Amino acid sequence: MKIRVHESPEIEEIEVVINCQNKNEQVVEIERSLTYLNKIITGRIDGRSYTLTPHKIYYFDTIENKVFAYTKDKVYDISLKLYQLEEILENTPFIRISKNTILNIKKIRSFESSINGRMDAILLNNEKVVVSRKYVPVLKQILGGGRG
Repeated sequence: MKIRVHESPEIEEIEVVINCQNKNEQVVEIERSLTYLNKIITGRIDGRSYTLTPHKIYYFDTIENKVFAYTKDKVYDISLKLYQLEEILENTPFIRISKNTILNIKKIRSFESSINGRMDAILLNNEKVVVSRKYVPVLKQILGGGRG
């Protein structure tokens, strides 16, 4: 793969063009990565609003009908519902892992088998989130079909 950057003062907006023989898995992953970098979500802490880029978010969780975004060391209140976040984050590394949780798979360090067919995902910040039994096969397929 070749990467070229062309700088010019006349260019007002970044444009990325992928030249390829066919749209294979690598091309799809490149597209997904670029889409992921272009999204912004607004979160609040103590009445103050912050712009969050998805690559900093570890996961979203719902508690008592409120949605929260968890980063390495902060928790933000999000004014969107999980289904809205799923739409916004389509074709990114975020996937649903339970009724209440959407996880950024780029933030997973490792997995542990759990009871009743569930899995625990250990994140880069050592936090543990539960992947419900219903979503374990989907996660395995996304991560290459490995055994849990």
